[in-house]
Amino acid sequence: MIKIGLVGLPNIGKSSLFYFFTRQTEVLKEIANYPFATIEPNHGIMPVPDFRLEKLAQNFQSGKITPSVIEWVDIAGLVKGAAQGSGLGNEFLSHIREVDLICHVIRCFAGSNIEHVEKSVNPLRDYEIIQSELILADLQQIEKRKQKLQTLQKKQPQQTEEELEILIYLEQNLMNGSALSQLKLTAEQKKTIKSYNLLTIKPVIIIANYNQGAEIKELENYAKEKQIYFFPLSVKAENEYLDLSVEEKKELGIEWQTANLGPLTEKIKELLNLKVFFTAGPKETKSWLASKEMSAKQCAGLIHSDIEKGFAYVQVYNYQDWLIYPNEQQLSEKGKIRSKGSQYIIQEGDICLFLFSAR
Repeated sequence: MIKIGLVGLPNIGKSSLFYFFTRQTEVLKEIANYPFATIEPNHGIMPVPDFRLEKLAQNFQSGKITPSVIEWVDIAGLVKGAAQGSGLGNEFLSHIREVDLICHVIRCFAGSNIEHVEKSVNPLRDYEIIQSELILADLQQIEKRKQKLQTLQKKQPQQTEEELEILIYLEQNLMNGSALSQLKLTAEQKKTIKSYNLLTIKPVIIIANYNQGAEIKELENYAKEKQIYFFPLSVKAENEYLDLSVEEKKELGIEWQTANLGPLTEKIKELLNLKVFFTAGPKETKSWLASKEMSAKQCAGLIHSDIEKGFAYVQVYNYQDWLIYPNEQQLSEKGKIRSKGSQYIIQEGDICLFLFSAR
C-alpha cells in the first residue's frame, strides 16, 4: 500500500489534517497544545476518489464498490536540531524513511490559541526549517556510507570509487541546500543509492493549512519556483463542516463545497508513477493502484497470489472505449476487447478480467 507521511513542525494541524483524510475520531482526542503530541505515528487509510468507479458499478449493477486506498501517516512534529536528535528527532526521522511521499504541512493560520513553536506564523520559514533538517539527516547518512566505503576501498577499488563519486555529487548538492528530488539522476544512480533510504529524494507536496485572511502567496510562489505541488486547505473549516449532521446543516442553512481531493490524488499518482485499473462485475467493482511499469501478471498478483501463479491471460478493454461502446457486445464487435499475455503492461483505466488455472 502507498504510504504518505504528514511532516511538519509541532502544532500546525497535522493530526487534524490526518483526521480529515481518514476520519479517525480517536486521533483528535490525543491532540494537545504542546510539541510531540503524537509520539508514535498514526496510520489511516483514505479511499482514492475516482468518478469512473461509480459509473462502472452502476453499469454492472455491482453489489459492492471498493475504491483503491492510500495510507496516511501522521508523523510527530519535527523541531530545529531534529537531525542531531532534538525533540526525539532521530526517531521521528526514521518514521519518514518508511513513507513513499512526503507531504509538508505548513501552518498558515494566525489568531489561534494553539501556540506556534517558533512564536510566530511564517510559512516559508517553517518549510525551510523542516527541509533543512531533512537535508542534514541525508548528509549524515551519506557521511556514514562514505566512511564505510573508504574502509572497503583497498578490497574493491573500482566499485567503491564509482559509488564514492555519486556520494560526493549528492553531498555537494545537499550542501548547497538542494533536495535530491530536484536532481536528474540516472536509473543506475538511483539503483546505487536506493538502499541509503535518503529523505530528500522522496517526492514532495505542500499542503498549506490556512484560515480566512491568511497570507499564503509567498509560500505558493516558492512552491511554484521549485516545481512543488501546492494544495491550500482550510482544515479546521473542513472538519467542522463534515462533523455537522445533515439536520444541523439544514438548520444552519450552510452550503459548503467540500474540498475536491481529486487533483491532490492525481498529483500523488503522477509523482509516484502510479496507474489505476479496474475489475468489474455484478458481485464487486474495484479500483486498483499499481506502478505504471507493472505487467498483467504482476497486477494479477495484487488481487491474489494464486491468480498470479496460475495466470493464463487477461481480457482487457479501456474505460475510454467503454464510454463510447457501453456494453461488452459492442466493445467486442468493435474489436476493443483484447486478450493479452503475462507481459502486457496494464494501462491507466484498463478494465480487466484475469483468467488463471488453479494450482
